[in-house]
Amino acid sequence: MSTPTASIAAAGIPAAGTPPVRIHQFSVIQALMAGLYDGAFPSSEVLAVGDFGLGCGNALNGELVIVDGQIFRCTDDGAVSAGDPDELLPFAEVVAFAPTLQHELAGSVDRTGLEALISGLVGNPNQFYAIRLDGEFEDMLVREPVRQHHPYRPLSEVMAGQREMTLPSTTGTLVGFWAPHIFQGVSVAGYHLHYLNDSRTHGGHTLSYTVTSGTLYLQPVTGIEVHLPGTPEFAAADLGASTADADIRRVESASAAAASA
Repeated sequence: MSTPTASIAAAGIPAAGTPPVRIHQFSVIQALMAGLYDGAFPSSEVLAVGDFGLGCGNALNGELVIVDGQIFRCTDDGAVSAGDPDELLPFAEVVAFAPTLQHELAGSVDRTGLEALISGLVGNPNQFYAIRLDGEFEDMLVREPVRQHHPYRPLSEVMAGQREMTLPSTTGTLVGFWAPHIFQGVSVAGYHLHYLNDSRTHGGHTLSYTVTSGTLYLQPVTGIEVHLPGTPEFAAADLGASTADADIRRVESASAAAASA
């Protein structure tokens, strides 16, 4: 990871002359919500434009954590494995990570508290941010989806059977993004974070946690480039569901019990 500078006065306002930084996103969240789980983008293509981010595997076979230029797959059997550069992915979101703000956590903070802290540091909810936190955690609750088979069901139904795992005490890295609320359906509006422990043995999509110590790195991002699948399934999909916002919020934040309610 690039060594970040000392904290800047306003994380949400890039310094004059700063070159533009773009998130590259492959497909859109609403396509996953609609059940489009077949891969369309080679992992190698994703890594060519970003070394940091998240995604999901083909047929929802695992949550992906992309950190330090490597893809790690966290599957529903609790295992973590290195990503295959030839695998086709249905969704990924990456950036060339070069943080401009570093913040040492002064004490324990839960998920809600961390999100409030980050929001206070960046001060601009209408811009994208890449987020990394290296630290120690308690009660880290992560989820991994169960691999799907045709015919695919919508994601809101699939996640009722997601696998969840609590790590009572763990050291590792949070990886993810803040997206402005106007991008809901393209990205996940708000915070979207995955976790990978230091030993690369456990991880997944985060549901709740407490950070007991750590270093936070933030990178303001000036834009997003969306790569759309060139598949017949994507061309034929109805991506304008009126319940999209509520469904995305429930899928991204809820435990299996809540998702099935």
